[in-house]
Amino acid sequence: MNKKPSSIKSLKNSIRFTQYSLFLLLIIFTGLITRFYFFPFEVPITSDALNYFWFSSDIYQIGKLPSDWSLGNNGWPIILSAVFFITDSKDVLSLMETQKIFSVLISILTVIPVYFLCKKFVQRKFALIGATIIAFDPRLMVNSFLGITDPLFLLLTSTSLVLFLYSNKKNVYLCFVIVGFASLIRTEGMAIFFVLSIMFFIKYRKENYKLIFKYLLILGIFILVLLPLSAYRIDVTGNDYLFQRGLRHVDQISSNEGFYDKAIDGLEIFSKYLIWVLIPNFIIFIPLGIFLIFRKLNINKITIILSLAILSLPALYGYTLSALDTRYLYVLFPMFCVLTVLPIEKFSLKFSKQNLIIIGIIVAIFVSSISVYDYLKIDYEHEKEAFEIMKDIAGLAIGINELDNEVRYIPTVYTINQWPTTYKNLDFKTVIIKFEKGKSLQEFIIESKEKGLSHIIIDDKNNRPTFMQEIFFEEEKYNFLEKVYDSKKHGFDYHVKVFKIDYSLIN
Repeated sequence: MNKKPSSIKSLKNSIRFTQYSLFLLLIIFTGLITRFYFFPFEVPITSDALNYFWFSSDIYQIGKLPSDWSLGNNGWPIILSAVFFITDSKDVLSLMETQKIFSVLISILTVIPVYFLCKKFVQRKFALIGATIIAFDPRLMVNSFLGITDPLFLLLTSTSLVLFLYSNKKNVYLCFVIVGFASLIRTEGMAIFFVLSIMFFIKYRKENYKLIFKYLLILGIFILVLLPLSAYRIDVTGNDYLFQRGLRHVDQISSNEGFYDKAIDGLEIFSKYLIWVLIPNFIIFIPLGIFLIFRKLNINKITIILSLAILSLPALYGYTLSALDTRYLYVLFPMFCVLTVLPIEKFSLKFSKQNLIIIGIIVAIFVSSISVYDYLKIDYEHEKEAFEIMKDIAGLAIGINELDNEVRYIPTVYTINQWPTTYKNLDFKTVIIKFEKGKSLQEFIIESKEKGLSHIIIDDKNNRPTFMQEIFFEEEKYNFLEKVYDSKKHGFDYHVKVFKIDYSLIN
C-alpha cells in the first residue's frame, strides 16, 4: 500500500482541528446568546455583588485602592474597576449592568479550559459534550447574572488544572501563577494550590533533589503573586484574608466542642446539595464515570480525583457553618464534566454513527438545561417591582424588619441615589433589623426600639411568620400599627404593606 504524504496528513489534521474549533466557537456563541436572551436587564445588583461594586466604584472614583477599607476577596473588584475605567460611564446603573455583563462574558469563557480538560481524557468530539454542559448549565447561567466572584474563580481554577495537565517541566510554573490569582479572587483557591503541589511531587518525583529546588521556586512565585494584595489587606484591615483566615478556621474547628455534630449536619447538607447540582446533566453518567476514573490510574486521573476530594472540603466546611448555597460546589463542575464524558465515549464507541449520538446528546443537554433553568430562574419581574417598592420605603422608614430577599435592595437604593460617593461616605438612613425566631411581634418591636426600628414591613407571601400574616390580613387588630404604605395602591402586583409603629400604644 502507498502511504499518504506527510503534507496531506498534516493538512487533514489541520482541517480536523479547524472543524472542532468551529464547533467549540459555535457552542460559545450559542451559550452567549442564550445568556443574553435571559439576561436580567434593569435589575440592579445587591448583596455580595453590591460589596464588590462599592470597592470597584471607589477605585474608579479616586483612581487608587481605598486606604480606609477593603474586602477580604478583593481580586474580582480590582479587575472589575479596570473595566469601569475602560467603559468610563458616569451612570451608576450602567456600571452595575457592566458588572453583570462582564461576569457573563467570563462565565462563557470557561467553556474553553473545560473542553481542553475533557480532551485530556477523551477524543475531541466527546470533549465538546463537556464544553456544552458548562456552556448551558442552568446554575452557572443564573450565577453569571449576579456579578460576583464565581465565574472568574471557576475560569482560573479550571485553567490552572488544564495548564498543569498539559504542561512540561518548563512551563509548569505558569499554572501556579494562575492559582495565585485564583486565591486572590477567593480564598478557596488555596485548595487548588494544595492539589497541584501534591501532584507536582507525584508527577516529577523522579527528579530527586532538583524537585525541592523547583518547588521552592514555585512557592516563591505563588507568594509573589499573593504578596502585593496581602500586604495591602494587612495594612488596611490587619488581616491578609488568606493564611490568617485559614488559621482562624482551623482554630474554630479545634476549639468548637460541638463541631462534630455540626460536621455531621454539614455532611448531610453537602450530600443533598451535591445530588441536587448533578441534575440534570451529570446525574446519569457520573456514577459510571467514577468507576471508570479509578480504572488504570495515571497522573491525569489522579489529578481529577484529588481535585474533587480537596476542592470539596471548603464546601463541606461552609455547610457545617450553615452557609446554605449550591455555589460552593460549582468549582467541582469541570471535574464533573470529565466524569460525564468518560462513560459517554465508552458507550458511543460501540456504535458506528458516533457523531449522531454526540449531536443527540448535545441537543438533549441544551433542552434539559433550559428546562431546569426555567425552574431555577429568579422572577426578574418580581425583582424589578421589589426594587421600585424599596425605593419608596427607603424614603419612609428609619428602621425596618428583615424581609427575606426583598429588603436587600435598600442599600442598593441608597448607593444609586448618592452615587458618585465613595463607600465610607454613603449615608444608609434605613436600618434593617433581623427578626429572631421564637419572638412574638411585641417582643421583637420592644427589643428593637433601641436599634432604630420604626416600621414593620410585610407582604402576602405564605412563608412569613404567623403574626406577619395576621397583620397583613387582619391589620385592624393591631392598634399600635398605622399603615402608611400599600404597594397595590401604587400599581404594583407584588403586594407589600408598611406600618408605622406607635410605641406609646404598646403594652
